[in-house]
Amino acid sequence: MAGVTGSPQDEAAIGAVMARLAQTFGTLSADGVADLYTADADWTNAFGTTRTGGAQIAAYLTELFADRHFAAGKPLGPPQADIRLLSADVAVVKTYLEREGQQRADGSAMAVRRNFSLKVFVREPDGWKIASDMYMDARDDTTLGA
Repeated sequence: MAGVTGSPQDEAAIGAVMARLAQTFGTLSADGVADLYTADADWTNAFGTTRTGGAQIAAYLTELFADRHFAAGKPLGPPQADIRLLSADVAVVKTYLEREGQQRADGSAMAVRRNFSLKVFVREPDGWKIASDMYMDARDDTTLGA
């Protein structure tokens, strides 16, 4: 399926949601994050934790951001994001972010996390919102030999 060419306004609006989400993770404050998601959004992190709806997602992130092991990590730069409009009302955004200093729940150090996400955006009456959000970490092991 070929992507649809979106208007600069749509791409800017989606980019603004992405910037607010990046700010949330950068400042470790979930204030306003529920507004970025649809009421029935699904969200799954790289460790398999799943939440449904903006309110549950915001509550989980508030708890996560307060955790000293997660808070020890910092982004190495802004996320890279590719926006692809699939229709006038649906878009997908693929992101990549590197994070250093994060710790496991037991306090042991993690290597630099190479984290990807795939977000499905939908146009709602009050603007673009995330309807589905899945995070995954890159791994060094492979299943296909070179």
